[in-house]
Amino acid sequence: METNPFRAQRRAAERNGPATTTARGAEPGRDATGPRPALLDRVHGWVAERVAGRTWYYRAPLLLLFVWYLARYFGDPQHGSIFDALTLGFHEMGHAALGLLGSHMLTVAGGTIFQLLVPTVAGLYLLIKQRDPFGAAVCLFWLGTSLVNAGVYAADARAQALPLVSPFGPIDVDSHDWTVMLMRVGMLSKDKEIGSFLVEAGKLAMILATAGGAWVLRVMAVTKPVEEPE
Repeated sequence: METNPFRAQRRAAERNGPATTTARGAEPGRDATGPRPALLDRVHGWVAERVAGRTWYYRAPLLLLFVWYLARYFGDPQHGSIFDALTLGFHEMGHAALGLLGSHMLTVAGGTIFQLLVPTVAGLYLLIKQRDPFGAAVCLFWLGTSLVNAGVYAADARAQALPLVSPFGPIDVDSHDWTVMLMRVGMLSKDKEIGSFLVEAGKLAMILATAGGAWVLRVMAVTKPVEEPE
């Protein structure tokens, strides 16, 4: 008679053979405790699927231009870019569009709202609808330049030293958007701080856009075109 329960249990296991147990709820053939793909791997696969067959070196010069712009913006936030005309156009369009609502505050704020909203919407459209991650990175860089532009404008609210452009009438003290907006909310004395925040946010957006665009081009360069089934 076996009196050691541990030895008895071991001998019983040897007679019955190795146990094969499956975690409750686990599907056959799948490790229920196995690690899921890392988020970066998922993003890489998502991007690779969308850039397959596209040529990276046609887009590389634009990325090099962004690197050059980025260096210049860090030296001088008032440095211009190829997006300046677009930004100004949508800024003025924002004044006109929101002016239809009859609110003076919205009319004044409409310029800044539109110059930030349009590149954001364009980037989301390219990313989601057009499945173009590099195009989305370009729009993110554009958004960065618009943020810097808005920051420089905001920091000038008290000094009003910047030359202004207005197609809606003569330029006076009420033509400076940020002077009007900050006075309305009682934060005119914070114009430098608000402007600095927007400028730094714009620089960060440009850094992320440049780094993201470079990564997308790298994925594009190493991804083989998807072969069509015969």
